[in-house]
Amino acid sequence: MGIFRFLLPGLKDNWKVVVLSILGATTFWFFNAMNKSYDTRVDYPLSYTFAEDSVVVINPLAKQIKIDVTSGGWNLIRKTLRINATPINIPLDNPTEIKFLTRSSLIPMISDQLDGLRLIYVVTDTLFFNIEEKITKKLPVYIDSISIPLSQSYRMVSPISCSVDSAWVSGPKSTMMQMPEYVQLDFSNMSIDGNFDEELRYFVGEHVRVQPAEATVKFQVAKYLAREISLPIELLDFPQDSSAYLTDSNIVLYYTIKEDDEDEVSASDFSVTADYSMRNMSDSTVVPILMYAHEKALDIVLASDRIKLTFAEPQ
Repeated sequence: MGIFRFLLPGLKDNWKVVVLSILGATTFWFFNAMNKSYDTRVDYPLSYTFAEDSVVVINPLAKQIKIDVTSGGWNLIRKTLRINATPINIPLDNPTEIKFLTRSSLIPMISDQLDGLRLIYVVTDTLFFNIEEKITKKLPVYIDSISIPLSQSYRMVSPISCSVDSAWVSGPKSTMMQMPEYVQLDFSNMSIDGNFDEELRYFVGEHVRVQPAEATVKFQVAKYLAREISLPIELLDFPQDSSAYLTDSNIVLYYTIKEDDEDEVSASDFSVTADYSMRNMSDSTVVPILMYAHEKALDIVLASDRIKLTFAEPQ
């Protein structure tokens, strides 16, 4: 502090005057600089004019373009800070036909619309466009019951109810031409283990829109159990002298039953028969036949489709 007193005597008493002098000089310099012309590079905003309702924009349109301009300092500050900067409008009279605009095409559009700025150079070489004609169809809503993601051991036990039977589908021509003549509801990322009542969106490609956007789907499910029982095989037309008999007198039967109905089913609800007159002489086997089963038992399978015959040695 002592050295400042030595170099600037009276600074302590006149510091306000010094500060105001510096501020005034800086302000004068700033305003004088702002009145001069400068060259700079800016990212200028863009807008587009075309019939948006009849087309689909596949790739996002460029939001700005890089250009070199010259102007007074005030103008450059306003444009750089986007103050009163009206976007350069790019008219697309035939948007589905125009794939790009080169620098030479952009120069006159940009020059005519730069308010208070003079264009020096267009840095962006090309603006690319990927816009397709929009196609709209009314398609039936299809639910593939086989592909509904039920949890293991669960099955549907009611018809499927859907709040809509058709929907309006719109999208880019290339996508719509490849779509099937129906639209499917999206059950992905689900594992259903209870009665279903939810709103679902549609399984469609990118850029495709569906109205209504959702449909309510309802159905009931139940858990099914895998069971097995051992049954005695009833003999039909076998020799009375027991000269031929079955190697295995019992057979295992597999079936599936709804969990709520499990207690209703017992071994007496099934019957398996082996008919000696239908034996296969070449391999000495007989085919077991399911004669009847409980009406609620599903997916019935016998453990063996052939049973070996044993013949007694002659006395």
